[in-house]
Amino acid sequence: MLIDNAARIFLRFLALAQQNARTEREVAYYADLLCITPKYLSQVSRTITGLPASQWIQYYAAFELVSLLNDTTKTLTEVSDLMHFENVSHFSRYVKKTLGKSPSSFRSK
Repeated sequence: MLIDNAARIFLRFLALAQQNARTEREVAYYADLLCITPKYLSQVSRTITGLPASQWIQYYAAFELVSLLNDTTKTLTEVSDLMHFENVSHFSRYVKKTLGKSPSSFRSK
C-alpha cells in the first residue's frame, strides 16, 4: 500500500512538473503543492525511478527551453522572460548548464 501512495504522489508530481517547469524549477514548490517535504518528494522520486525530483524538473524545463529556443521569432530576452529568469545572464548560465551550450550556440546548431 505504501508503494501505491508513493506512486500516486510521483505521478501527481510529474503532472505538476510538466505543467509548471517553465516557471517553477524548485523541488520545494512542488512539495508544497503536494503537502509533503522536499526531502520526501525526492525520496519518493528516487524510490520510483532512481532519479531525484530535481532531475525530473530539469528534464521538463529543458523540454520547454528547447521548444522556446527553437522558436526563432522570440528573442533570447523573451525566452528568458517566459521561463521567469531574473535576468538574461542567469538564463544563459542555466541553458549552458542544462543543454551544454549557450542559448545563441544552441540556436545556431
